Order: sequence, then structure tokens, then C-alpha cells
Amino acid sequence: MEPQESPNRAAATGPIDNAEFARLMAPLAAGPCHLAVAVSGGADSLALALLAAEWVRQNRRTLTALTVDHGLRPESADESRLVGSWLSAHGIAHAVLRWDGAKPASGVQAAAREARYRLLVDWCRSNAVSNLLLAHHAGDQGETFVLRLQRGSGARGLAGIAAESERDGVRLLRPLLGVPKERLRDTLRAAGQPWVEDPSNDNPRYGRVVARRNLATLAAVAPDAPSRLSAAAQARGQARNSVEEKAVRLFGQAIDLTSLRGGTIDLATLGAAEQDTVEVALASLLRTVGGQRYAPGTGPLQRLLRWLLSAQEGSRTLHRCVVHKRQGRATVCREDRNLPQVELAPGERTIWDGRFVVERPAGTDPGSIGAVGKAGWDNLRERFTIPCRREVAVTLPGLFVDRVLVAAPDLGLSTARNPLTVLPLPRQTLAFRAFAVVSGAG
Repeated sequence: MEPQESPNRAAATGPIDNAEFARLMAPLAAGPCHLAVAVSGGADSLALALLAAEWVRQNRRTLTALTVDHGLRPESADESRLVGSWLSAHGIAHAVLRWDGAKPASGVQAAAREARYRLLVDWCRSNAVSNLLLAHHAGDQGETFVLRLQRGSGARGLAGIAAESERDGVRLLRPLLGVPKERLRDTLRAAGQPWVEDPSNDNPRYGRVVARRNLATLAAVAPDAPSRLSAAAQARGQARNSVEEKAVRLFGQAIDLTSLRGGTIDLATLGAAEQDTVEVALASLLRTVGGQRYAPGTGPLQRLLRWLLSAQEGSRTLHRCVVHKRQGRATVCREDRNLPQVELAPGERTIWDGRFVVERPAGTDPGSIGAVGKAGWDNLRERFTIPCRREVAVTLPGLFVDRVLVAAPDLGLSTARNPLTVLPLPRQTLAFRAFAVVSGAG
């Protein structure tokens, strides 16, 4: 849920104290004992780390700060070590994650952002940490609103940055979205803590830098404009949450999704609900079954919805899903194409097809994880009672050793020599905590 705006939040100035930070954290319900915080060394993330460190001490939890060294500047390694020394002085555990390999010639910021999230989330999953704190603040919210407005985003896009989101089963928590950047700097000044300035934050090649400068120009003639834009994004965020809460209830009434083998839709119940609520529920179903990080586009989603609520029957595809419709009900399953085949060494774990966490114990044979496929289905149905339809079974993960299918736990195939653990990825999609495919992974 989005944090509620305090009546005095906009007028607040000066450092953030521990009591105020506790209030900011309260709506996020960060329950697990071990949290991580992303720390670049800039004022925003460093202030968040210091505030979070005191919060975890008061709440008997553990904190690890994570710094991603993108390797894009010669001094980045030294800066990462400097940040580590600052954090150590405050008793905060620290790990540096490095982005290795070749860097793209263009689109560097987007690639770096993707690499940063991947490294942070991979570390969290590997260390059984389900909550990652991020230092996005009111200025970031205002910039995001401007950027999305320029791109023609709809109402949901203009809701801006969410206080909670999810990536590969890790919760991303942003407690500072209502806090101006200068207050974070004041927090560090009060603690006598310096910070690092990243020169890329002033590079006009990047769209966000241009948006920031435009906001600064606007603030020169209308000082309250940035805070008003941030408030507008937050108001839209609260409206988005209201729709998502309704979609949660609709999901439970109209959609049956007990595993990632597929889902069924009661079209009469779906058609009786408000369209924006239906769109969110349907998008969440497609995103989950298709193993996608983001929802499908509004246009294709609305076309699919019109077909679902029409008298026509048949099949349609969208967002890596196949939707079959007959006699007032529809079924949704993963489309049988573009299914990955990945090497998975004994003792390793991976996310397969955006849908499953797959793990192999040490001491087993080298192999790969791929879809069961038509050949696997033909072989297995002669030996087992398959608990799902053919179109679903062929898209489920199996372990292949020397190109032979030796394990497919969802379909009843397992061996003592090559056991395989397959768990649904806890892809949270509605009102964040309200809907997930239940899993013990991570």
C-alpha cells in the first residue's frame, strides 16, 4: 500500500529522526528479520541506510547494505570501498556487487539499471532476504510523473513509483517517497556523514536529468510545483491501490489459480465488475501465468477483454499466454513457444521462464532445465496419470540429462539419482501482499 501523506509532511523540514522514520516504515509491514538496503553512496541511499540501521536495531532485525559497482567509471571501485568504510563505522554490514562483462555502447543507463536490480535481487534471493529497501524520494516521484506525462502514460502510469513492488519474489520497499531530497541531506549533515556525488546525475544526455532540470526551472517561478507533482503522483497511486483492492476481491471470485499450471475464469462474474477492476485482475492473471515482469499493454488487454465478454468462442494469445473460451468459461495457460533451455549445475538454483524456482542438489548429474515438450508428454502419459491437460504439461519444467527427460516433479516423474525441486515463483501482482501463488521459495 502507498504510505498515507501526513498533513504536516509537506511543511516538514530538517533531518528525519528515528520516530518519523518508524512512521514511514509502518505502512510497509516489513516483517522478516533480515532486510537489505541498496546504497550507492549518494545522499539519498546513505541517509536511508543510517535510518534503517537504527530501525532494525530497535525492532531486533538485521540489515545488510548492498552497493552495486557498475564499473562505468575508473573511480567506482574506490568509491565502493569508501562507502563500505562509512557503513562499517555505523555498524552496518556491507557487500559490493559488481557488474562484470561488456557494457553497451548505447542505452547505458537503462542497461545499468537493469543490471543493478538483477544483482540486488539475486543477492537477496541467494541470502533468503525478501525485503529490499530503496531510497526513491519525493523528487524522484515528481521526475517520474513528468517523464511519464511526456510519454503519454495513462492513469496507472501517472500513479508514479509505488511504495511497494515486487521483482522475482523480492519485495522492493520505498519508505521515502514523500520526503524531499534536501531533508535526506540534512539527515546526513546532522550525523556528520559525507556522501558521494555521481557526475552522471548532471549529464543532460539522460532523460531523468532533463526532467530534474525542468522541475528546478519550474520551482524557480512556482516553489511548490515539485511537491504538488509528487502529491499528484501519490494521489493517483492511492487511486491505483483502491482499484487493486477491488481487483483482489474480483480475482478471488472469478479466477481460479491454484498453481502455475494455468487458470480458469468465470466470465459472468468478470463481466459484472467495473472495467478498470477487470483489466487489473486479468492483467495480473496473464502476467503470472506468462511469467512476465510487467503487465500487458492496455490496448491488447482491452481487445482480449472485449472478446472474452463477447459471444465468440475460440482461442487467443497474449503476453505469452493462450486463452481458450467455451460455454461461458475461459482457461489460461502458458503458450507453448519461446520456452527456455538453461544449463543448471548440481547444487545450483535458478528462476526458469519467470514462473518457477528450480533447484538441484549437489552430487547429481550435469543437466539442463527445459520444457517437458511434446515428446516428454507422449512418454509420460504412458507411465503416469498426468494431473493436467496436455497443453499445460508440455510447458512445465523438466530436468534433461544427455537430452533425456529424467525428472518432472509436477507430472510425477522423479528419480533418486537426479531429484529436482520446482516451486512456483511468488509473483505478487495485486495490492502487493494480497495475491501470490503460494511458495516456500526464497
